[in-house]
Amino acid sequence: MKNIIYKKIWTLFSLLGLFACALGFNSCEDDDSSGDKSPITITKVYLEDAQSSVPDREVEFTRLGQTLRLEGSGFSGVKRVYINGHNVYFNPVYVTNTSMLIRSTQEVPVLEASDDVRNTIRLEKSNDNYLVYNFEIRASAPTITNISHTMPQAGEVITLTGTGLAGVTKVVFPGDVVVTEGILSDDEEGLFCVVTVPAGVSNEGGAIFIECANGGAYSPAYFNFKKGLIHNFDNISNVAWTSGEVSDDLSAVIPATGNGPKSQGVYRSLNKDGKLMSASDAPVDVSRYWIKNSVWSSIITDAVIPWSTSASQCAVQMDIYYEGEWNSGDIRFVVADGWGTSRYCMIYAPWASAESGRVVVENPGSWYTITLPFSESSDFNGKDLSAVMAQIAEASYDQCGPWLENGTINGVESEPTNLNIYIDNIRIVPLTVPAYSDFPDDEE
Repeated sequence: MKNIIYKKIWTLFSLLGLFACALGFNSCEDDDSSGDKSPITITKVYLEDAQSSVPDREVEFTRLGQTLRLEGSGFSGVKRVYINGHNVYFNPVYVTNTSMLIRSTQEVPVLEASDDVRNTIRLEKSNDNYLVYNFEIRASAPTITNISHTMPQAGEVITLTGTGLAGVTKVVFPGDVVVTEGILSDDEEGLFCVVTVPAGVSNEGGAIFIECANGGAYSPAYFNFKKGLIHNFDNISNVAWTSGEVSDDLSAVIPATGNGPKSQGVYRSLNKDGKLMSASDAPVDVSRYWIKNSVWSSIITDAVIPWSTSASQCAVQMDIYYEGEWNSGDIRFVVADGWGTSRYCMIYAPWASAESGRVVVENPGSWYTITLPFSESSDFNGKDLSAVMAQIAEASYDQCGPWLENGTINGVESEPTNLNIYIDNIRIVPLTVPAYSDFPDDEE
């Protein structure tokens, strides 16, 4: 701790020193009346980060928004600085002949920068006295915010979505299973990457890690989290009872074509025969599938997911599939039954956006995973997993599970629909994301 404080104090005094040197320039270095004409050199580049354990670190790349200290010579008289061709402001107060501070602002282009200026820093005194320094410029750190299916089978194709996912060269699955070939990434906007699931992924589950042009990133730690399964219709079946339009066990492989995730063994459907559900102001259910919530405490132990985990950082996940358009209707997952239809539950209605209104949602062509954080229930918001488990234990009825309803959601009016939803693999998962640093020694 003393070393960290010392380093941060050292950084502060270093910056103040630069400031003092700039004000009293003659006292810091020999007067160089030809400074504007002297050539510019850069010998080293440092990342300035007072929050890091290494606040003045030599680096070989920078991200947008970071402050750099250039070390070299001939900086006196620099009038303009360009990063990837974009003119960035710099404070002349922090410039001496051998050191200067610059910042790669969020406005600096990265993927869209032309080839002749990409990954360059240009310092310019005049049109004929300048330096172009090759230096890697990365966008903000990439993120993985969603995985299309978090419990797929080997050989199936899944999509990771997020930000900065351009030029993905490596995907590491739980169990340290590495994929480096056949990866398709969105190199224009960095919004997604597509990868085929390899064999040998650990059943313990965890996070997926990627390496791309913008660095590395972890997904939430919920991929293949089979130890959180509370019901899958096959070897883990805790059915209590059903009501309404719920099918018997189904096993035909669906969809029959495509390379995306397909059904896994036995599954069931809600609104089994595609019965027309009329529009309603208040959601009216047509199918209820109940499983026993008394098994939660034996499956979701403190060792599987710490019960101190925030309700916003753990969720119910389930895999679903439907055909046609999802024009109306919602899945209501009731966690603890006995307090009415609106308590202790989370709702999934992709067609009804609180921000955009009605959204057209087409058949995705494969099964996919929906994630329902416990905090989406006002009864669990601000609490932790132990509060969820306590409420389950106090439930009036030993049952939880998904309903299929139709009604106005998020202020978006419902309409008649014959939506039929197939369901499988109900599980409890963590949403926590492992920490990642560009500099592994930062945490040491």
